[in-house]
Amino acid sequence: MSDRVVLLGHHIGYSASPAMHNAAFASLGIEARYELADVTAAELPTAVDALRLPGSIGANVTQPHKVPVCDLVDELRPEVDRLGAANTIVRDEDRLVAHNTDLAAVRAELMSMGSVTRAVVLGTGGASRAVQAALANAGVETVAVDRERWESLPKLLAGADVLVNATPIGTASDDSPLPAHLLHPGLSVLDLVYRPSPTRLVRDARAAGARARGGAGMLLRQAAASFALWTGHPAPIDVMRDALRAELGPETDA
Repeated sequence: MSDRVVLLGHHIGYSASPAMHNAAFASLGIEARYELADVTAAELPTAVDALRLPGSIGANVTQPHKVPVCDLVDELRPEVDRLGAANTIVRDEDRLVAHNTDLAAVRAELMSMGSVTRAVVLGTGGASRAVQAALANAGVETVAVDRERWESLPKLLAGADVLVNATPIGTASDDSPLPAHLLHPGLSVLDLVYRPSPTRLVRDARAAGARARGGAGMLLRQAAASFALWTGHPAPIDVMRDALRAELGPETDA
C-alpha cells in the first residue's frame, strides 16, 4: 500500500497539485499518492485527524482552511505561529506539524519582479498573510484590501508599483478582481491564481503595459518545499515544472 498526501480545501477541483506531486513521486520511485480532499469547514477537524493514521505522510492546505487548520495540529513552526496560517502539514509519528511554504515562495516571486516600494494586496486570508509578511520583510509599504474596501482601489493603485491578487477571483473562469482601466504601465502584477494560465487579470495587465505573472511559479516553489518536508528528498523541480506545464498549458509562468 502506498503512502498518501492530500490537499485539504473546498471547491478545489481545479487544483494542479496532484499532477505535480504524483509526477515527482514517480520520478524518485516513492510509493505515494497525492489526492484531493474537498472538505467543508465542518468536516475539516475529521479530515485533519485522518492525517494521523498509518499511511499518511502529510497534507497541503488551501482556501478556505489555511487559518483554521492551525488550531487542529500539535505544533506550529515559527513562520506559521507568526502568520497564523499554514499550507503544509507533516505527520511526525503521532504528531502533526504545520509549516508555511507559501512565505518563501511568494518572497521569491516578488523579488523576481524588481524593485517594489508600495504594494496593494487583494484579499485578507491565508495567502494574503504570506504576501503581506514577505512584503513587510522587504520594507515595502503595503495595504491589504478586502471586498468591503474595493471602492478604494482607484486611489490606491494610482500610487502603487505592485498589485498582488491573493483572492480566488478568476479561478477556472474569465473573471478579474478589478476593472482593466485601473491597471497602468508603472504597475507590476502578481496574480496567485494559476488556472487559467494566463488569467484575465494577467492578460489585462500586460495589455496595459504592466509587467505581470500568474500564480504557477509560486505554486511550483511552495510545492517543491512541501515535497522536501514530507519525503526528506530534494524535490525534482524540473519534473514538477514539466507536469505543471502539461496540466496548465505552454503559457504558464512556472
